[in-house]
Amino acid sequence: MSLEAIDIYDPLTYPTRRDEDWKYSDLARSLRGMPEPSEPSVERIEGEGRLTLKTVTQGRKLSIAGTQGADTITVPAGETLTLFEPYTGHGQYAANSTRRFQVGEGATLIRVVLLDEPEDAVSIRRSTVDTAPGSVFRQYVFSTGAKFQRFETQVDHAGHGAEVEMNGAYLLSDRRHFDLTTRVRHGQVNGVTAQLIKGLVKDTATAVFQGRILVERGADGTDARMRHQALILNDGAHVRAKPELEIYADDVQCAHGKTIGALDEEALFFCMSRGMSDAQARALLTHAFVLPVADMIPDDDLRETVRNFLETKAGGFDAV
Repeated sequence: MSLEAIDIYDPLTYPTRRDEDWKYSDLARSLRGMPEPSEPSVERIEGEGRLTLKTVTQGRKLSIAGTQGADTITVPAGETLTLFEPYTGHGQYAANSTRRFQVGEGATLIRVVLLDEPEDAVSIRRSTVDTAPGSVFRQYVFSTGAKFQRFETQVDHAGHGAEVEMNGAYLLSDRRHFDLTTRVRHGQVNGVTAQLIKGLVKDTATAVFQGRILVERGADGTDARMRHQALILNDGAHVRAKPELEIYADDVQCAHGKTIGALDEEALFFCMSRGMSDAQARALLTHAFVLPVADMIPDDDLRETVRNFLETKAGGFDAV
């Protein structure tokens, strides 16, 4: 199903679980009982337009009540853009948005996403990324889930020698659902993709990770690696993981793997034998599990922001 195909206000456009990409995420069921959309009380923007940003010396905060549309962000050749996208809200709502990124030759885009939405929210956030020769795209996604939350990224290695890094961590509790789906197509030579996803899941929460890397014929010299690691902290929680590699080129280095398990009992025993309580030992191990993903963020301020976010959220996983 294409990124533009879903209209959350039109049930006829909803994907079904017969669609392989939506096998573990039931959008139609999650949208039952959602309130009808109302006219916003703030300014409404419709149609196509272009914003040209010549010089930025500091960040700007935008507050958007709700969206269902698409925008395009272009990073010109040789330039660097660091983009911070925090998503928060209140109460029950549905959000559906598409964002397109075009990363110019030799340009760098660093994208940090915090998904901290309420437990009654339904959100679908989808992105496409086109890379030019020698460009760099780095994405870091951190989520606490929602009633239904899907974050999908499709990357096209359209330029030779492009570098893509897509990392993330999720911390899910209660009945929250988070679906992280990534699709990467290597179409040119010497492209690099590296992906590390980690997760903590407890109560009756559900995590879904679907990662697919396609290496087309002629994309020789590709180096693509994908890892997914999750800790399930009690019997009622679920993790569905489906990493995939499809390779048609020669002279490539590609690997993928997944590890799903519980906290290491020997590590817990070791910590407690050194005087820690059970809660302290669990806190140490869960923090040590997810924080390294935040440490990969190159921007100092954003790295600290995300570390604080993860430390606060991981505090709820000390006892199960």
